[in-house]
Amino acid sequence: MEKVIVLLASYNGEKYLRDQLDSLINQTYKNIDVYIRDDNSTDKTMDIINEYCGKSINGINFIKVDSCGKNLGYPDCFWEILKNVPRAKYYCFCDQDDYWLPEKIESSVKCLEKVDSTIPAMTYCAFDYYNQNMEYLRSGENILNSYSFERGIYYTYAPGFTQMINRALVDSLDFDYIIGKNLAHDIWCQWIATSIGEIVPNKTVLAKFRRHESAVTSGNKSKLASVKRWWTTEICGDEMKKWHQSLCYFKKAYINDFHDETASVLSLFANENKSFSNKIKKLFYPKKLKITLGGEIALRILFLLGKC
Repeated sequence: MEKVIVLLASYNGEKYLRDQLDSLINQTYKNIDVYIRDDNSTDKTMDIINEYCGKSINGINFIKVDSCGKNLGYPDCFWEILKNVPRAKYYCFCDQDDYWLPEKIESSVKCLEKVDSTIPAMTYCAFDYYNQNMEYLRSGENILNSYSFERGIYYTYAPGFTQMINRALVDSLDFDYIIGKNLAHDIWCQWIATSIGEIVPNKTVLAKFRRHESAVTSGNKSKLASVKRWWTTEICGDEMKKWHQSLCYFKKAYINDFHDETASVLSLFANENKSFSNKIKKLFYPKKLKITLGGEIALRILFLLGKC
C-alpha cells in the first residue's frame, strides 16, 4: 500500500476543523500521513491540531508543521507544506472546513494507479455543496464531458480538495519560482495535468464542500450575487488581471514542455498584447472556455474590455 500525504493548511478553523480531521481518520485507506500547517490562527485552532498531531489513529498519522511564526496566506501556505514534506507516491490538498467521504483517498489512488508513474498526473472527484450545517445544497457539477487544456484555462473544475496528484507532478514544480507569486495551487496543478501530463476524472461524489459566510474562497452564490461579484471583482477589480498573470507565469515555467496545441493556445491567451486585433481573436475564439453560457458571455466581455 503506497504512502499518501495529505496537506492541510488551517487558519481560524476551530468551528469545523475537527469534523474534517475525523473524516480523515475514517478513510478506508490506511497508509496516510496528514501534515498540518497553521497560518498563525487567533482562535482555538491550534488546540485542536495539538489534540491530533503526534498520534497515529486508525493508521492515519497526524504531523504538525512548524510555521516559524509566518503568516503566508493563501495559497503559499499549501505550497510551503508541499515543498517540505517527505517524498511519497501520492499527495492530496485538504481544506479545513470540508468533509471527505470514507472512500475518497482509496478511490483516488485506484484512479492514479492506471497512469504511468513517470507522467505528471492528477485525479479529481465529484463533490456536492453543503451549507455550514452540512445540509445538502446542490451538486458541484464539476465533471466535464471532455478534457483539454483550454477547457480549464479560466475555470477551476478541479478545486484543491478534490485533487490527488502523483510524485511526477510534484517533481515538475519549481517552488522557488512559484512561492510569492500568488499562484493558486489547484489551478496550477490542473494546468500541468492537462498540458504536459494526464488528468483522470472520478465521477464518484467523494467530498462535501461546506459553504459558510467566513469561507476564504467563494462558492454557491445566487445568479444575482454572481453577477454582482463579476462586476465588482472582474470588471471593476483586478481578479482577471491576476488570473492572466498566472497564465503568463505558467507559460514561462513550462514553455519547453508544451505540445504544439497548448503552445498555440497560450500564445493567444498568455501574452501582454492588448491590441484591438488580439482582443478580437480572443472574443471570437471558436472553442468554449467556460462551463456555462453566462460564464462564457461574461468572459468574452472581459476579452473585449482587455481585462484578460
